[in-house]
Amino acid sequence: MMDRKPFTPKAYLKVDCPFSFKFLLFMAEAGLLDRIEVIRCDPHSVEFEGVKAKLAAATNQPATFPTVEVEPGRYQSDSDQLIEYYAQKDNVAPGDLPALAFYKQGIFPQLQQQHTQAETPKAPR
Repeated sequence: MMDRKPFTPKAYLKVDCPFSFKFLLFMAEAGLLDRIEVIRCDPHSVEFEGVKAKLAAATNQPATFPTVEVEPGRYQSDSDQLIEYYAQKDNVAPGDLPALAFYKQGIFPQLQQQHTQAETPKAPR
């Protein structure tokens, strides 16, 4: 008889990504961080392109962050969808989390705008 470890969802979070931080903040404030394995994805590391390729192959679309392997072989992306998934699964009301609300209503829109501008390729002159 094989000893099988229970599956732990793997959360691929990109360093300096406001969406990854929003998901991480929700999981921490909701007391759910012990239910996932956080995989820190640094765009400056040599492993980053390999991680992106793995996520793209798993999701059949370009890699985005955060992406969580929520069940073996089943990946889900988009911070708001992931928050909703874990909120429903664990009976958490995201609107009742003051730090998440503070982040979403305060600095997040500014970070989102900067992040989007940084990710958009510049047109050649």
